[in-house]
Amino acid sequence: MGNYRIVTTITEMGPYVSKIILQMPYEVCAAEVSKDSFNIYVERREWDTGETVISKDFLTQEEICCKGYQTPRNVYPCDEAGVYKEQGSFVALELSEEALGKRVEGTVLASRYIKNAYRITLLHTFGNDPCKAGLVFEECTGELCPQLDGWKTQKYPEGDSRLNYGYFVPQAEGRIPLVIWLHGAGEGGKDPNIVLTANKISNLSSPDIQLFFGGAAYILAPQCPTVWMDDGVEKLGRSNQSIYVKPLKACIDAFIKEHQATVDMERIYVGGMSNGGFMTIRMLLDYPDFFAAALPACEAFYSANITDEMLNSIKHIPTWFVHCKRDELVPPRETALPTYFRLKEAGAENIHFTYYEILLDTTGRYKDELGQPQKMFNHAVWNNVLNNECHTELDGTNVCVKGEPMTIWEWMANQRKK
Repeated sequence: MGNYRIVTTITEMGPYVSKIILQMPYEVCAAEVSKDSFNIYVERREWDTGETVISKDFLTQEEICCKGYQTPRNVYPCDEAGVYKEQGSFVALELSEEALGKRVEGTVLASRYIKNAYRITLLHTFGNDPCKAGLVFEECTGELCPQLDGWKTQKYPEGDSRLNYGYFVPQAEGRIPLVIWLHGAGEGGKDPNIVLTANKISNLSSPDIQLFFGGAAYILAPQCPTVWMDDGVEKLGRSNQSIYVKPLKACIDAFIKEHQATVDMERIYVGGMSNGGFMTIRMLLDYPDFFAAALPACEAFYSANITDEMLNSIKHIPTWFVHCKRDELVPPRETALPTYFRLKEAGAENIHFTYYEILLDTTGRYKDELGQPQKMFNHAVWNNVLNNECHTELDGTNVCVKGEPMTIWEWMANQRKK
């Protein structure tokens, strides 16, 4: 019996198995392998019980098949990291992004990693090697995720009141800015790997975005045990209160203390999506002199419960809102839109709002039956944010700084606490 490793890719739809690396008992040439060389069977199982996952579509609630066959879109010899070689003792099976390969499962309130258990069968013999067809690869010996190179997690023991978190530490010298990114409702719990992979926050460590911050920025991604909107009574209510304000600030302060010699205290930024967008506003209100700029995306902070005095306390903070008009979960007319207009009326000068009519795929990977960009979940503006695609004002014109058009992360990096 042979073994294999999986490669996980973080996409706009979450983390998926994108490649299986088989360890062959002998070297294989590129001309010997093809998409017909292997049969790939997989079951999505619960880690704790081993039972097959029961999954439902988030919007339609239709059951999704959690076991079956996948067809590779490419097969080739490779090294142990999955990089192509003309001849090698490993073989890579590249997979398309499909339900059977998804690494997480969950609801709007929580997500969990599941086990993608593969059974790969060799369908023919290579050359004159004595190894015959029927060789089975069934033992997974590890997982790779290149997008998380440089990322680490901090997980505290059960019962510890401190928040778990993921973080990225760049290789740089001197004072470095800190970006705090707050997850959505589905990424709470006790596994910070969910925070790092359920959405593409790994983009924040990419060279393109890091370059905006002078080539280096710390990224801190805290995880709350439930949801940021948990006020102690309701988990997704409209009180605009959170039991996690002080624990989150303590998490941020502890990270800064650990890196106190290099964190630039004038360039600490906070942003988040949905539930994390709510918490972004909450943290601005509770610590109005701490952050250099904010990025609340599809935020669920209800404007009716914000007093004029509260708004006056944060109008000096550069803020860029992002929302979709047809958001299925958080109505912008009750949250971001009135807050934005009230801040403008209060005298906020450095404030922006990118507003989408609907969300369409911008990657080119997702298409409808006519080959057009697929209509996406209208709540998921965080994909546009994390892909650095937001660049317009509410009226559709470009956001400009001193006459120069800027994207959302370029703008963020240009802010400094006054």
